[in-house]
Amino acid sequence: MIGAIVILVVLVIVIGGSFRIVPQGSVGLVQRLGRYHREATPGLAVKIPLVDSVKLISTKSVTVSLAPEPVITADNVSPVIDAYFIYQVVDAKRFLYEIQNPELAIKNMVSSTLRSEVGQRKLAEVMTHREQINTKLRAELDESTTIWGIKILQASIRQVDLSKEMQMAMESQKKADANKLAAIEQAQGQKEAAILQAEGARQAAIAQAEGEKTAIVLRSEGSRQSRMLEAEGEAGAIQRLAQAQADALRLVNQAVLALAQSADDEWRPERIQAVLQFKSLDALTTLGQGPATKIVIPAELSGLTGILSSLRAASDEPGGKDQ
Repeated sequence: MIGAIVILVVLVIVIGGSFRIVPQGSVGLVQRLGRYHREATPGLAVKIPLVDSVKLISTKSVTVSLAPEPVITADNVSPVIDAYFIYQVVDAKRFLYEIQNPELAIKNMVSSTLRSEVGQRKLAEVMTHREQINTKLRAELDESTTIWGIKILQASIRQVDLSKEMQMAMESQKKADANKLAAIEQAQGQKEAAILQAEGARQAAIAQAEGEKTAIVLRSEGSRQSRMLEAEGEAGAIQRLAQAQADALRLVNQAVLALAQSADDEWRPERIQAVLQFKSLDALTTLGQGPATKIVIPAELSGLTGILSSLRAASDEPGGKDQ
């Protein structure tokens, strides 16, 4: 009985030691006599009792927070940065055999990388360009941890804390920047207003000059037309005067010619004087009919009067003809 019980217990131990359950989210590494043998997927894994051993490695994502630590920026400011990273085992064999304490190694890498990246930037850039720092931090960590079978899923700066003195200085700087921006905007507005006023004045001057030019042209045109009308009027008057003079001379010519051709009258001194004055007026009439525009007036206006008087005396004489 005792022997049977011992054998039964040994069989139970052997059978129980031949199986190992690998849970979901883990990978089992089977080691035979201390050396890597194979990888066991989640489920029931078979092993040789007392020869094989199974080491479970979690493949779940792991979040690790870093203790807040001060860093120095390019402008000699010392903010306190709180960061974290998330990693996942993608190669259980490398993770088990290539690194002793992976979390500590990754923490040290995150710390040194943060100091390097933040040290190259000013505080304002650190505050406004966190995403760039996070992207570069994750890329560098992922490249370094690949040989350990680790994938860096995320590495981020969670918070940047400043001392009270630094916060007050930043507030003062913000106010100064706001005042500077307001002054620049005001100056820009004044500049634009001055430009608009100058442009308006220029346009007004152009419009005024155009108006004056138009007025001068209109006045000149009006003056020209007025002179033309006046010249036309004067020309008409001169033409009418010349026509009247020609008609008068023609009448005188006819009267004197009739007087000169009369056989009834004797050549008295009055008759001879009338004929001579007629010839003089006839010569002036010929000159007045030249191509040039002119008015020929006798030197003695009394000549025409004398002729008319002679004609009137001759007509008043006995035996004279009415002309």
